[in-house]
Amino acid sequence: TAVQSLFSQASQTDENSCPCPNMLLLSGPNMGGKSTLLRQTCLLCILAQLGCRVPASEFSLSPVDRIFTRVGASDRILSGQSTFFVELAETALILKTASVDSLCILDELGRGTSTFDGTAIAHSVVDHLVSKIHCRSLFATHYHSLAEDWEVDPRVKLGHMDCLVQS
Repeated sequence: TAVQSLFSQASQTDENSCPCPNMLLLSGPNMGGKSTLLRQTCLLCILAQLGCRVPASEFSLSPVDRIFTRVGASDRILSGQSTFFVELAETALILKTASVDSLCILDELGRGTSTFDGTAIAHSVVDHLVSKIHCRSLFATHYHSLAEDWEVDPRVKLGHMDCLVQS
């Protein structure tokens, strides 16, 4: 699966000397399971590095030095920090300290502002993670234009998760 391919060494190339994707860009509606997949990936990474059983028929992992997450929205009103400020501060920390051996999980980045500003922020963060840091990353977004921007880049694997409602 797409997540399994991210757990190989981030600097790895395939047999055609094309860089293997180190970013999984997930799109889809609310309740599609994007956030759950991101959280499960972090948990599986921790379990594997501890030597615990991982519920998979096959699992390969190169060591991860740190797991960075930018998930959920909250403000720090008593400190005078808006949700948008907190989101950007957490993202800035990731971009400053992540290494090629890190795992970065970003969920719905840019939702705390206007659509155009949010799309620009999300695009810039994806670009920095893919072009400068080269770490394994999962990025969930509602911005469909973001997926369109990265669909031809071999360093980014696109995924889409849907919600199926049955009555």
